[in-house]
Amino acid sequence: MMKFGLAPMSGLTLLVLSMNVAANDKYDDYGFVGGSVTVGESVFSNDGTSGGVEPNIFYNGEYGFIDGSLLNYAVLPWVGISGQWRFAEVSDDFDDIPNGINDRDGNGELGVTIGSVGARLTYLHDVTDEHNGYEVQLHLGRAFDTPFEQFTLSPYVEVDYRDAKLSNHLYSVSANESRTSGLDSFNAGSTWVYKSGLIGIYDFSEEFIGLSKLELEHHDSDSPLVQQDLGWQFSIGAAYKF
Repeated sequence: MMKFGLAPMSGLTLLVLSMNVAANDKYDDYGFVGGSVTVGESVFSNDGTSGGVEPNIFYNGEYGFIDGSLLNYAVLPWVGISGQWRFAEVSDDFDDIPNGINDRDGNGELGVTIGSVGARLTYLHDVTDEHNGYEVQLHLGRAFDTPFEQFTLSPYVEVDYRDAKLSNHLYSVSANESRTSGLDSFNAGSTWVYKSGLIGIYDFSEEFIGLSKLELEHHDSDSPLVQQDLGWQFSIGAAYKF
């Protein structure tokens, strides 16, 4: 089926700031926009592998960055105001979730980021009254040159803490949903999500690049909505560089 889609605090902050010195100058004042075809399996899906398409959007400059759906405006060195739209994770619009489970709508979020695009700590809070919860993200990534001059590899890891309100919105199963789906009722507390990936960038020319990405994620929740222990996605595409 074709689908369409678009982490003590002081210690983490010091880690982010210390990692920033290892960021690549190559990707200062750098951006691209394009698209990819994807294949993968969501942790919430009960129907196996599916394919789709997704946009590729990235920018890193003096006044902030855009990394996918996360936008950050730098108000001070290493400190910025961030916002994003959290696309629906549990939804038949994107994955084949169990029958009888209601879609969880996406929501808009605002917060603050400390660090850089490659080493950052981000706090995001729901501002659209969907669940009034928050998430804290610790993201670490770095680009590495390879023996092939035009090809760059960028591994990353991310740890997300989701408070009880956001987790309840995503992972809980109500009594009514339990009756209609056959899944056990479940009340979610705060949760953790662990992500990692590897991004490949190939410079075809001064204006166009090829992109490939392998993404892995694990949701540390006992919710019956989590159908798979490990979600994954592989994508390949192209983008215009600016």
